[in-house]
Amino acid sequence: MDCRETREFMSALVDNQIDEETKRKVEEHIWRCATCRNEFELEKKTKQIIKSNIKLLPVPNELVTTILTQIKLLQNGYNPHLRAIEGTSTKPWFEFAFTFGIVVVVLTLAILLTSIYENKMAQKELVAREVSGLINYFDSVAKGMAKPEILSGDFNYLQNQLILKSSFQPIVPHIPEFKLVGASINTGHSPGDAQCVNLLYQKDDKIILFHQAPLHRASMHEDVKKRILKGEWIYDTIEDESFAIWGTKELICCVVSNLSRDELERVLKQSW
Repeated sequence: MDCRETREFMSALVDNQIDEETKRKVEEHIWRCATCRNEFELEKKTKQIIKSNIKLLPVPNELVTTILTQIKLLQNGYNPHLRAIEGTSTKPWFEFAFTFGIVVVVLTLAILLTSIYENKMAQKELVAREVSGLINYFDSVAKGMAKPEILSGDFNYLQNQLILKSSFQPIVPHIPEFKLVGASINTGHSPGDAQCVNLLYQKDDKIILFHQAPLHRASMHEDVKKRILKGEWIYDTIEDESFAIWGTKELICCVVSNLSRDELERVLKQSW
């Protein structure tokens, strides 16, 4: 194997994507040829630097689907093999222009959809930070490490206690199939924070923690608050927990549960 042939397989050798026989011949030549050996070491070092310094971002499925769809549509609208139509022929410059147009369309879509995807991920991270404290409290309750200050299976008793002790009018909903078993006021918050109410619902090993606080005093990022004020219900998951955030005219509401996201959405839609 000469130098030209060795260079053709050098990248594949670095990536270990080469058959054993070819690998043996390439390595034998590299061992004998100082020039190819230097090129091989440079190739290997370059790829190692790239792998260690460049973070690969996940490509959203909608981006891939849209690009492939657009390419197929453009290909269906033009066939470079059909040269002659009524005595005319396709000019090379037209083929180049058409190909360039496809590239521009694909790159524009890629940039646009990547921007949308990155904004979506930023919003998701922002919301996750807002509910992280409540999820930690939920985990403590689920593991028995923390308990609501008022424990009772009597719905009316818990409701009356909350009305008496809370500084605002809390929502105490009936959640189908779940039983209200406990409640707390200002749990998990340091002195001086806006007062909040937590309600604990349970059905077998499934738990729903309903958190609420006055909207005007809620400590929340403005972007998240704007979405809620527009009437949006934000659903998502963090590891094994699902959560929802929404608002009323007076309250910010957040629910965390070990139900799946779809189950939680179904239950909440039955309750409101």
